[in-house]
Amino acid sequence: MAASIPRPALVLGAGGLIPFAAATLGAWTLDDPLLVARVIDAVVLYAAVILSFVGAVHWGLEMAEYGPKSKVGGWDRYGWAVTPSLIAWFATFLVAEGAIGVLIAGFVMAAFHDNWSSRAQLVPTWYGTLRKGLSIGVIGCLGAILLRLVT
Repeated sequence: MAASIPRPALVLGAGGLIPFAAATLGAWTLDDPLLVARVIDAVVLYAAVILSFVGAVHWGLEMAEYGPKSKVGGWDRYGWAVTPSLIAWFATFLVAEGAIGVLIAGFVMAAFHDNWSSRAQLVPTWYGTLRKGLSIGVIGCLGAILLRLVT
């Protein structure tokens, strides 16, 4: 199934997991609490940017009129497209544990929406496969960081 994903999307998407993995490693291995806090702040901001990007994909697909025509003039797809950005923005105002919890919830929502969009043929078939793997990676890393913060 991964063979159908365009190589640039696969390589760049997988590369986008590197900051999440690095932050997870840092959160669990660094001894300096101030440095750990900086790593957490950095991953929260990066996750907010990526979550916004995930929503923006749907804005672009609606603009390109990809997939079945919307029955409500695009309000559904454009509306969803801005939702992850709003969730991400809200998360940046919270303390680390809250921010990461909200971001995890946002990525879970986006994963379900992308899965639904794939089945509804609102995104290219390969996109659902790519997003599933990337979502598992992001949610796993953020979950491990949250676990580190609360233990």
